Amino acid sequence: MRFGTVARAGLLMSMVLMAPIAAIAKDTPEEEAQRRELNEAQARFAAQQMADYQAKRQAIADEQAAAEQRYREAVAAHDAEVAAINQKAADDQARWEAAVAACNAGDYSQCAQPQPQP
Repeated sequence: MRFGTVARAGLLMSMVLMAPIAAIAKDTPEEEAQRRELNEAQARFAAQQMADYQAKRQAIADEQAAAEQRYREAVAAHDAEVAAINQKAADDQARWEAAVAACNAGDYSQCAQPQPQP
């Protein structure tokens, strides 16, 4: 048997088998109403699921944005603290250098006092 013959035989067989199914597939008005009601209930349920999903996504996005804002604020506070420490260190270094220069120039009041030996 050749392929074309097999294909035609398969097509003919499917047409023969589908004809009775199409005749049987007619639903009563009650069945159609029940199916319509079930479809509407499923559509409402799906819409509620989508609304819940979107609300959860938005809540997660809001929390993430708040966490990122808190992080940026913490980094800014830390950077400000580091800058203040660095500025104080630079001021202390400048005062020390000025005191050393004054001591070396003869102003002994600016010299470091020796620490007592125990």
